[in-house]
Amino acid sequence: MNSIWSPFYGPVKPSYKQDLTDKRIIEFAYRPDDEKVVLLGSSGGYYPYWISETDIRDIETNTAILESMLHQDFSSFTDMSRGISRKLKDCYRRRIIVSGKDVKTPFDHGYAKEQPQYWSRFIAGDICSHYRRIKELCRERELEGRYLGFLETYLEKLETETSSDPVKDYEGKKILMDLIRSEDYLLVSDNQEIRDTYIRIRDVIAELYNSYMSIVR
Repeated sequence: MNSIWSPFYGPVKPSYKQDLTDKRIIEFAYRPDDEKVVLLGSSGGYYPYWISETDIRDIETNTAILESMLHQDFSSFTDMSRGISRKLKDCYRRRIIVSGKDVKTPFDHGYAKEQPQYWSRFIAGDICSHYRRIKELCRERELEGRYLGFLETYLEKLETETSSDPVKDYEGKKILMDLIRSEDYLLVSDNQEIRDTYIRIRDVIAELYNSYMSIVR
């Protein structure tokens, strides 16, 4: 099976050796409003060898794709700067890391090391069930739209400077930022106002972090 590439990605020559026998990173990303999953395969997170977009509930197709991503040899790579990061920017994203027979997942269970032939089907099923779970989390958290007011309050607190020192300002907001980061499932909320506000909050957090790092780095 061949990767489904967007025309502007194109191959590049990585600046360091890509060893897929040592580690493969399978990243999945949910689009907010069309029940699609983007599957991204790489060895180190920067030079992908695979990107595809399919229906989340198409277990058979996703199993076949994941079988290739996990076990096929690849010699052609692209890089994240070629539009891929922008494509995934507002998606809910998680990683599965495969090192030899060790599989680390964001799910609440692992896979049998002695059954790698079943991993692709297990992952395809878990990607689908994980999507259903975070959609349920969204519905509970949204409070029929009332949670938007809480998000707007969080945004106001983050945009209000608590200290002229960016380091102290960042550290004083860290607990709130950690709380907000844990709610990134809101990126697939059915409520667009909640999604848009969450994205704005995330961008403010990134700005605070960059200001902080420009000093402590």
